[in-house]
Amino acid sequence: MPDHSNGPAFTADGTTMYLADSAEGRIDRHAVDPRTGELGEPSVFATIPDGSPDGMTVDEEDHLWVAVWGGSAVHRYAPDGRLDRVVPLPTPQPASVCLAGGRLLVTTAAYGLDRVTPGAGAVYAVDGVAPGRPANAFTLG
Repeated sequence: MPDHSNGPAFTADGTTMYLADSAEGRIDRHAVDPRTGELGEPSVFATIPDGSPDGMTVDEEDHLWVAVWGGSAVHRYAPDGRLDRVVPLPTPQPASVCLAGGRLLVTTAAYGLDRVTPGAGAVYAVDGVAPGRPANAFTLG
C-alpha cells in the first residue's frame, strides 16, 4: 500500500476495499477475501484531477463518499466508479466524511493554508443523503 494512503472503506459484504492514494489523486479498489483478509491486486476505481481523495465511507447503497482535499467538495461514486454526486463546500480542505441518519457530516482543515480561510476547520452537515451503515466488526478466520 502507498504511504500516502487514506481510507480505507469497505463494501457491506466485506469483499471490496477502497483505498485512496492521495498523492496520485486516485482511489484504488481491492478484492478482499473475507475469510483470510488477503487483498487482491489493486485496480483504479476513480481518479480525481482537481484535488486529492482523503477520508471516505460507504453508504447503505454501496456508494463511496470521498472528501476531496484541495477540491472544496465531497464526491459520491457509484459501485461502477461513475461520479454520482458532487457536494460543494465553502472551504478548500475537506478531510473526512461520516454518514449518520440521512446526514452527511464533513470535517475540514485549516492546515497549511497561507491565509485565514473562513470556514476552514469547521464541520459541515448536509441533509437528505443515503444513510450510512453501522461499522462491521473485523473478524479474521
